[in-house]
Amino acid sequence: MESLAPQIGEGVECWVCDDGSDDGTTEWLEQNAGQLGIQWFGSAPRPDGWVGKNWACYQLAMRAQGEWLLFLDADLRSEAGFVDAMRAYLSRTDAQLVSAIPAFAPANLPVALLKLMVPFSVFTLLPLSLAEAHPSPAFAFANGQVIAFRKHDYMRWLPHLFVRGAVLEDVALAALVKRHGGTMHLLDARAWLTVSMYSTLQDAMNGFAKNAVAICRTVPVAVFVGLMLTLVYLCPLWAWLFLPAQRGLATAAILAAIVIFGISARVVGLPSRLGLLYPFSILLGLLTLGRSIVWYRRGAIIWKGRVYRAHS
Repeated sequence: MESLAPQIGEGVECWVCDDGSDDGTTEWLEQNAGQLGIQWFGSAPRPDGWVGKNWACYQLAMRAQGEWLLFLDADLRSEAGFVDAMRAYLSRTDAQLVSAIPAFAPANLPVALLKLMVPFSVFTLLPLSLAEAHPSPAFAFANGQVIAFRKHDYMRWLPHLFVRGAVLEDVALAALVKRHGGTMHLLDARAWLTVSMYSTLQDAMNGFAKNAVAICRTVPVAVFVGLMLTLVYLCPLWAWLFLPAQRGLATAAILAAIVIFGISARVVGLPSRLGLLYPFSILLGLLTLGRSIVWYRRGAIIWKGRVYRAHS
């Protein structure tokens, strides 16, 4: 809020939904919202079947009056000029949904290694040009940290209502837009936005576990993805150590993995040297995926003191 407030000018309103968190949000807003020019409200009780974030965004959309609705996660930090740059882009785009990729600022090395699995997964498995241009919902992708809808389209489609139970709501929103025949654009916002999502490895693993199976779509596919990650990225290490005859091929595979992870890290503002530690990223990713599989098999996710139904 402190980084956004100086950018709030004529034609821009800033709303905050306090959805009952116990981290001091209410007290901070009571003390600072007025002087920062921020409007806020306490969330109404969450209806059955709604994920908390989707319910908060829906309430925000009903209050905001602008031509565009820009939803930002609370753990983003924006540089001066972000709002003006975003307004300029939105004023000329023909898209119905706009999303963006920020730079990553992890709290420590273990969190950085786990978060590295996000850009690695996106940039190696989903051609982003298809995410923007291809009409099939199968290629849907968006980043829920930065989501912008035209108010007119939002009121026609009520997207958060239709994805109200989705934990992976950003991809579901992009798929909804594609099913309506709309288009979405994905921006590079690394110069404007920085995100630090989790302060501890435990929080990071829990946070990513709530989405991991949903990203894979089903539990069997998640198991298959885990096996393929092991085969492609960990088995060459084993072969290098224990199969001297295959050491040449194993070395090539290991070097390729280092390059792939190094590039993925650099793209989101992390040091490219993290590519050297890719086996630890894979191991943390597999542990997180395993946790997610257990949660989805039992049909419930416990996240920040709330229980959500988990389904593929």
